[in-house]
Formats: sequence, structure tokens, C-alpha cells
Amino acid sequence: MVASHRRAEFTKVYDYLHKVEKPEYNDIIQIVSKHFNIPVIDIKSDKKYAEIAFARQLYMTAIKVCSTKTLAEVSRTVNKHHSTVCHAIHTIRKDYEFCAIRRHKIRGFISNLNQTQQELLLDFLNERDPNIIASYAVDANRVATPADTQTHYA
Repeated sequence: MVASHRRAEFTKVYDYLHKVEKPEYNDIIQIVSKHFNIPVIDIKSDKKYAEIAFARQLYMTAIKVCSTKTLAEVSRTVNKHHSTVCHAIHTIRKDYEFCAIRRHKIRGFISNLNQTQQELLLDFLNERDPNIIASYAVDANRVATPADTQTHYA
């Protein structure tokens, strides 16, 4: 029981730590959907195609790392079991560590998140270089048209 004179302070802290972050879930799932070009309904479905499963794992990992939600709460957002979230977290960490292609995809996804979420995920993935995401940010000047990339031989 919390003393009555400290109840307001306790309530603020409790609400901060346990608030329902549905808009954040929606934001992250929309970013995953847009980044991987996969409909949200497929991410929440039982489809087991490699790209859909990877996007789903990345979504579950991002929600778990960037919020105070339990495994069960995260698993309910995609209608899965909490052990699926454990597997997703383990898989994303190992993919980031050992697979350059997946690492590139994960970094591209992380670059679309806000600064706090980026820091949390990079810390979770044991990334030592905090500036690694800067090269993945979309820059209109870096985008080349097919005509710019063609080599002309005379």
C-alpha cells in the first residue's frame, strides 16, 4: 500500500511504466509494413514465408525492446505464444550478429524509427558504433536514377 501523500507520484510512475502503448505498436507495425512492403494483415497472420516471418520477428523484437511490455503482451499483438516472441528476439540478435544481409535489413528498419527507439535497439543488438544508422538514412541526393548509373562506352 502506498501512503496517501505519495499516491500521486506513485500513480504517475506506474502509468508511465505500464501505459498502454497501442499507438506505438501501430507506428512500429506501419514502419515494418512499409519498409518490407508487407501488408499489416500478413504480419499479424500465420503465414510462414521467410520475408513475412522475418518482418514479424523484427516487429516483435522492436516492441519488446522499446517498451515495458511483457512477452505475453507482445505476443498478443500478433496472436502468437510468448515463446514465439522469445524465439524472435533470439533469432534477430543472431541474424544481426552473423548474417550481413539480415544485418543490412535490420539497420535499414532501425533507421526509420525515432532516436530513442534506435538507441534502444542498437544497444540491444550490441552495436558499438552509434553512427552506423546515419548511412542508412534516406537522402534524396543519394538516390540515383537508372540513367545515372549506366556506363556509356564510346
